[in-house]
Amino acid sequence: MRSKHIALSALVALTLVLLAPVFAQEANHKPCLCQPMFKPLDGLAKTAFVATVKYQDADGDLPAKVVVYVDNSAYPMRLVKGKAGDGLYRARLTLPPGEHSYYFYTEDSRGQSERWPRYGAKKGPFVGGKRPYNRMPLLTDGGVYFENGTDTDIYTFTVKYFDRDCPPPPKLRAVVDGIAHDMSLHKGTPNDGIYLYQAMLPAGPHAYYFIAKDQNGGCVTHPANGFLRGPEVTQLSNTPPVLSEAKVNPPIGSHRTKYSYTVQYRDMDQDVPSVALIYVDDIPHAMKLVASKAYSGLYVYRTNHHLAADHNYYFYFEDGRGGVCRYPARGSFHGPVAVK
Repeated sequence: MRSKHIALSALVALTLVLLAPVFAQEANHKPCLCQPMFKPLDGLAKTAFVATVKYQDADGDLPAKVVVYVDNSAYPMRLVKGKAGDGLYRARLTLPPGEHSYYFYTEDSRGQSERWPRYGAKKGPFVGGKRPYNRMPLLTDGGVYFENGTDTDIYTFTVKYFDRDCPPPPKLRAVVDGIAHDMSLHKGTPNDGIYLYQAMLPAGPHAYYFIAKDQNGGCVTHPANGFLRGPEVTQLSNTPPVLSEAKVNPPIGSHRTKYSYTVQYRDMDQDVPSVALIYVDDIPHAMKLVASKAYSGLYVYRTNHHLAADHNYYFYFEDGRGGVCRYPARGSFHGPVAVK
């Protein structure tokens, strides 16, 4: 009985000896990379860039390697502060002009590894030749509000602009049907904001794109190639304007008298007159708005007259959308009479 007990104890001891490496392996923790830093993030080809990271291992394992990868090329790092298993590592390097990316990687002496960031790479540094590197601005979310409408609607073209270099305010333009129009900042900051351009458009299909130029010479378009379609504009039925209440004041005077010709203009579509004329003795003269609104108001023309038994006049207006009104429709009004 005693011999069996001894044999069992020996078997347990042998099992623990055989499993000890397994337990030890399971107890190995991954090292930790913290306080990652890459300075400066902007520089020139002659700039000395410094990458630093802190290595720590809960098991006290020394690192087999601590490296920084720039554009997937490994640069070894050396201990500059603390202990090998708990210390700060650094690498100094120069880089060619261009936009780069980086990440840190380490392995401990027992094969456990860590990476920062865990996936992907951080942008930078940005290296120029003789001048600072200019990161191209970004144009996104370009569009028009709204896609369909009439020639009386106001269409709003918007685009999102972002520039990481934050130079002076950029120049943004909306190119609509081949014509460039300056855009204004609507929301945000000049280098991180939404820009817009508003306009009425003639009937028919339209196309547009956006272009931005930063103060460092960078030029981008949205979309990168081609153009965006829209809006589709239909012509709204147009009602011609109406003229009424024609007057000349005073009806009788001398050659020194200032005569005022007035007429009331009304347009039910709220179209402002593109042409506002009075023909006095068959000579056209421009009239000016003096009261109320441009699409429903009083227009006037003032002048002196040479002596004559009588004069004649009529009015001619256009609403800018094909609507025309002559008042009276035929013939002319008579007056004023200029006497001594």
